Amino acid sequence: MVKSKEWNWATVTDEIWNEPSEDSYYYLHRWMEKKFERFLDLGCGLGRHSILFAKNGFLTDSIDLSPYAVEQLTQKAKE
Repeated sequence: MVKSKEWNWATVTDEIWNEPSEDSYYYLHRWMEKKFERFLDLGCGLGRHSILFAKNGFLTDSIDLSPYAVEQLTQKAKE
């Protein structure tokens, strides 16, 4: 049986999580071409992909198990 370790987001620096991955820009452009309107980000973490899609007009739903990560994303979304 695999033992899981709880991730403590409060101890992780934001630097590597601030910018969306290169792949997300590919999907953003493809989905815009196809006129998709919604984006579901499961395991959103600090929301780097959620924010990218929301800023580009997508109705975005973001879900994460970490209350800290969700709180950080909520704060970023207000900015």
